[in-house]
Amino acid sequence: MILPDYVSIEEVANICGKLEIRNWTKLTKAEVTAQEAEVILAELEIGDMKISVENFRGGLEVELEHGIRFPEANITNNHPILTGKIVLAHFKESLDYYLRLEVAEIEGDLLKAVVNKNASKVAALYEKLLKAKHQLSQAETKMY
Repeated sequence: MILPDYVSIEEVANICGKLEIRNWTKLTKAEVTAQEAEVILAELEIGDMKISVENFRGGLEVELEHGIRFPEANITNNHPILTGKIVLAHFKESLDYYLRLEVAEIEGDLLKAVVNKNASKVAALYEKLLKAKHQLSQAETKMY
């Protein structure tokens, strides 16, 4: 079954223009500036949630990566507000959602490196995992 684009490229380009940010339909890398993240975050209803622009920016990049890497799964056509709402939904589950995701992804990569007996990659990933877990534990300390 061929599904239509539920959010058109034209609509996304229009919203990007109204927000005065780059045209996200043309993104080839999941890179978001702090200024773009700040503009998008200001448009969302976050209530009393304390979401840092940097954490929000990181969440936007993770969500954009899905659509850029897997165009067949890009349901928002990189719409900045809809992508922002996806990030917000994850933050409503847990403000450290993306930090936990980073740890899980590194652990998965580490397992693959161990299975493939790639010692140099294991060492590099273990170092990366330690940093990610430290960052997560610092965030948890601030939250609780």
